[in-house]
Amino acid sequence: MKCSLKLLFALLAAVLAILTIHASNPLLVGGESFYGADPSATVTEDGKLYMVVTTDSLDWDKQVGWDLYTTEDLVNWTNLGTIFDHEDSTWGINNAWAPDLATKDGQFYLYFYFRNGGKDGGVGIAIADGPTGEYKETTSERLFKGHDPAIFSDIDGTPYIFVQDKAYRLNRDLTSIEEGPINLNLAYRPEKFEAAYVFYREGIYYFTIARAWNNLIYYTSDKVLGPYTFRGEIMKPYGGNNHHSIVNYKGQWIMFHHEWVKDKPGHKGRQRRIRAEYLNFNDDGTIQLVHPTEEGISLDTLGK
Repeated sequence: MKCSLKLLFALLAAVLAILTIHASNPLLVGGESFYGADPSATVTEDGKLYMVVTTDSLDWDKQVGWDLYTTEDLVNWTNLGTIFDHEDSTWGINNAWAPDLATKDGQFYLYFYFRNGGKDGGVGIAIADGPTGEYKETTSERLFKGHDPAIFSDIDGTPYIFVQDKAYRLNRDLTSIEEGPINLNLAYRPEKFEAAYVFYREGIYYFTIARAWNNLIYYTSDKVLGPYTFRGEIMKPYGGNNHHSIVNYKGQWIMFHHEWVKDKPGHKGRQRRIRAEYLNFNDDGTIQLVHPTEEGISLDTLGK
């Protein structure tokens, strides 16, 4: 009997361990829910995955910087600390939202957005020699007016920043504008949208946005600047708003996004936390509708 109980407890422990590894939505930081918003995931040249997010605060005016996270198993994440904030900027004040991160030749490029309470807000760039910094601002003022910058390097290496339904062609230094803004001239342009994100897969460019703030939709084209054809939904309306990034990691396409939850311990009101799902495609390149799951993603299931 004692042996049977020991075996039962061992089996239960094994099951709990499996659930801990695979039950990954929302994502975990230090074993706790991953609170934050606007996740921008980046896979570096050496195959590591980093994510920079909008910080977790009930008072959005007190969001003044961005934290960087990394993971080895796609389930448990480590906070590497604040990599850039308003004290590092000559023009940024607050409403530090919706960043993006890129790497080239060992350097890291942070594309950030300070809304500044609606006055003189815009997009800036900071550079560092490593993922955690020290990041140095490249200009003493915003690079251009706009929000939710999304960096994309074309297959020929030409870099672009996408904001709303426009693009800026950058010089090869990734920090200065060669041309723009360039209007993508979307045939279908939602009345309200944000969170542009662009990726490339098997000859197809995908332009994605959050329609009405929380309905993720997408377009496709055979050219980086379009024309883009509207294809439909990636994820149906989900929470107060939604914001995403899409990367290929170890052969599997993954979409990171955030959800809204009520009454986080120690807080009152709505907070946001990070989730992730696999992104699957049909044979014609169209995206299969993503349904939020509790299982989410894990390194063990990549490629299956």
